[in-house]
Amino acid sequence: MNVVYDLMNQTNFAGLSEHEEMLSDSVRVETYHRGIHRQVKPGDVVLDLGTGAGLLAFMASKAGAKKVYAVEHSDFIEVAREIGRHNGITNIEYVQANSREFTPPEPIDVVIHEQMGDELFNENMLVNLLDLRDRVLAPGGRILPARFRLFMEPVSFHESMRVRRFWNIELPDGLDLSPMEQSLVAARFHVGHTEQLWTRPGSVSSTMDQPEPILELDLNTLASIEDLPTDHVIERAASAPTIVDGLCVWFEAIFDNDTMLSTSPLAPVTSWGNRLFRLDRELAENERLRLYVHMDQLVEPASWSVEVL
Repeated sequence: MNVVYDLMNQTNFAGLSEHEEMLSDSVRVETYHRGIHRQVKPGDVVLDLGTGAGLLAFMASKAGAKKVYAVEHSDFIEVAREIGRHNGITNIEYVQANSREFTPPEPIDVVIHEQMGDELFNENMLVNLLDLRDRVLAPGGRILPARFRLFMEPVSFHESMRVRRFWNIELPDGLDLSPMEQSLVAARFHVGHTEQLWTRPGSVSSTMDQPEPILELDLNTLASIEDLPTDHVIERAASAPTIVDGLCVWFEAIFDNDTMLSTSPLAPVTSWGNRLFRLDRELAENERLRLYVHMDQLVEPASWSVEVL
């Protein structure tokens, strides 16, 4: 399975356009710049996992790293090499290899990475980083970022951006679609009650209640992937009559107490997207919503399911 995700990552980030989007994401760039310059110390030996265009490796070099190993398994590393040469950065060694097959000749003080997919886990982040942690980190070495929170929260859309289920849509001229909820004809075209969609930027108006992470993890202390629970019950209360459009996924990456990257749909827009498990449920004030989430495969969010309890 790891080989499959390695090939997917190699394909997904093989073109200029994907890197253009990431390099143009000012939230991403500024957060990493702040985090790296706060955490990489003069004299550190750094490994940049999945260097891509080399940005994080260049930041580590500028922050004072003695040596940086920029590891990338695709041919795109040639672009990073050329950017580094053009900018006169000489303390980076460019390594074209799968990180799990590379052993640097010296202990690593800091592993930096941006291995987070839209749903955190789906770029094989855990397998790659736990492997490097256990094989190459020096005693007291650190991963940046290492701490994460994963959220799955019931959200409501702005009315103008809401897409109701077929039978809940109100139309003019007295047209009534409500019978379609029980229609055997319509059922042939209905793919299920928790379709997975993507939120459009700016579509979410609010969360149903105070967001609480369903998972918190620290890669410095996580023993294994198997230690992460895959079954969760989410319960939230409506503070006012509302329509809950769906269960929205986002994460927070914590660099230190003052530096955090959030992909929340209510935070500044980033290059990460937000998957939505569609609900379209009308709730009265104080009514509670209970949901059961099963994450069949952490690295494959399409396998995750949501059930209303």
